[in-house]
Amino acid sequence: DFQKSLQEKLINAQPGDIIDIPEGNFNLSVALTVEGIENLTIRGAGADKSILSFKGQIQGAEGINVTNCNNITLEGFCVQDAKGDNIKLKNCDGVTLRKMNSTWTNGADSSNGNYGYYPVECRNVLLEECEVSYCADAGVYVGQSTNVIVRKCYAHHNVAGIEIENCINSNIYDNLSEDNAGG
Repeated sequence: DFQKSLQEKLINAQPGDIIDIPEGNFNLSVALTVEGIENLTIRGAGADKSILSFKGQIQGAEGINVTNCNNITLEGFCVQDAKGDNIKLKNCDGVTLRKMNSTWTNGADSSNGNYGYYPVECRNVLLEECEVSYCADAGVYVGQSTNVIVRKCYAHHNVAGIEIENCINSNIYDNLSEDNAGG
């Protein structure tokens, strides 16, 4: 019921809406999608309090897939155990990921998803105070994007901690990247 209700809120979202994820551990079996909305905030009660688990995922590759959105903020919740990437954002302008956690709960495993946070082909991207762990590739991967800031993030136990590839005007600072195969 929670998954159906949350997906309906995401589908019916209007510009300026704030969608709250309550405190709790929620098991989801299908990827959540957000497409073509402006000025949307998805907000949890805290990265250690609002947890979206995709451990039993049977449909979709990502945990959360955001496409063609402008000014979207995800903050204060945790995404775990998606079959592919935990959070993917594509072709968005104005992306903020703040005080998030992205992880795989079974620890280091080659069957984990590739990326924890995956903004690609985006503009004006801010990742701050986010944690990411146990990705099969990069914890934070930002690709083919413009105006990127990654700051005060903690990337650990991934293959690569933070990877910025083919981006224009990127500032990556005040991050801690440790216990990854590469920083």
